[in-house]
Amino acid sequence: MRAVIPAYRGVSPLAADIFREETSAARRLLAPLFGVAENSDSLIAGSVGEFQAGKKLFQIPRFIFMGPTGGGDTIRLGFFAAIHGNEPEGTQAIAALLQDLDNHPAAAKGCHIYAYPICNPAGFEAATRQNARGQDLARHFWRGSDQPEVYYLEQEMGVHRFAGVISLHTNHHDTTGHFIGRTRNSLLDTALVQPALEAAHQFLLTEHRGIREETAPSRNAIRTMPADFLTRTGELNPVPFEINLEIPSLAPRVSQIQGTVVALKAILDSYRTLLATQQNI
Repeated sequence: MRAVIPAYRGVSPLAADIFREETSAARRLLAPLFGVAENSDSLIAGSVGEFQAGKKLFQIPRFIFMGPTGGGDTIRLGFFAAIHGNEPEGTQAIAALLQDLDNHPAAAKGCHIYAYPICNPAGFEAATRQNARGQDLARHFWRGSDQPEVYYLEQEMGVHRFAGVISLHTNHHDTTGHFIGRTRNSLLDTALVQPALEAAHQFLLTEHRGIREETAPSRNAIRTMPADFLTRTGELNPVPFEINLEIPSLAPRVSQIQGTVVALKAILDSYRTLLATQQNI
């Protein structure tokens, strides 16, 4: 069930001056991308919409990276971070990934990446898990929510028809220092998650170099799925694959960011390989 339309909404281009009134954290994390987008033929900066919370106006930024043309249809993937406002590590990783791809675009060959680095801008400003209304946005998707952030992000998933969705979270309950990948079927575990975790764990300290992967129940067992899956609905056609990548809170910040970047790049490479294999069967 789609979220209701927020009382105040709009869509506008995103440029550096739009975020002058935003927090120093948002400016610091997104400013490098503005400069890249202004001079790039591959990276586009934009906003999916704006909404008012209290007396402040917030926007949900979106960056689109268009990789070099591949041999088949363009693959559209959605990367989502900071759904919980107190998890800036995913935001930093997306920013680092997009800058890396702009320098090495072949890593995204055949792909258009739609990146949403700050899905919960009010919570991001306050450094809180919840949004300005005190809601955990991860538990509102496809339930007729009245949260404006959910409305815009559901609209993006519906319009762009992503082949896959990757959501980034920070595991604040982490006691191991491991990256964790959650999926909805065993094929994705083997083909996508395992290579991603193997790539990520190389950036962890030796004592943290374990690999954990978890598979959620099948799509038919929607009620038992972890709450942080964003595509648990019958409204999306085609149904995208989804990976929930958890960043270990105990790892050093540089390991968190570098590990996440290489994990995302491994998913891109592995997914292309998976598609090529299926086409040859």
